[in-house]
Amino acid sequence: MQFRLFSFALIILNCMDYSHCQGNRWRRSKRASYVSNPICKGCLSCSKDNGCSRCQQKLFFFLRREGMRQYGECLHSCPSGYYGHRAPDMNRCARCRIENCDSCFSKDFCTKCKVGFYLHR
Repeated sequence: MQFRLFSFALIILNCMDYSHCQGNRWRRSKRASYVSNPICKGCLSCSKDNGCSRCQQKLFFFLRREGMRQYGECLHSCPSGYYGHRAPDMNRCARCRIENCDSCFSKDFCTKCKVGFYLHR
């Protein structure tokens, strides 16, 4: 019984310590990445912890992942390896499905390959 209680206490303390570290890293990365409040730029709805959940009409929603954290951003164009998918309810960035594609027009139309690869026409 004591071993179980001790194990449980260690797990709780470890989780508390981990969440504290993650929180500091999150705050530090937000400050480095954004200049003026920032995470909610271009959003229709936003939270300080998760970023955007809805974007203005012409912007693309992109779900950025940093370790275990993920947050939404509203962008004018999608980052490398993603393409802009427009839909009536929400525009979003979707990952290129073609292997070794650096930039794509749609899920199956690569426009630029990663270094060391070439487009086949």
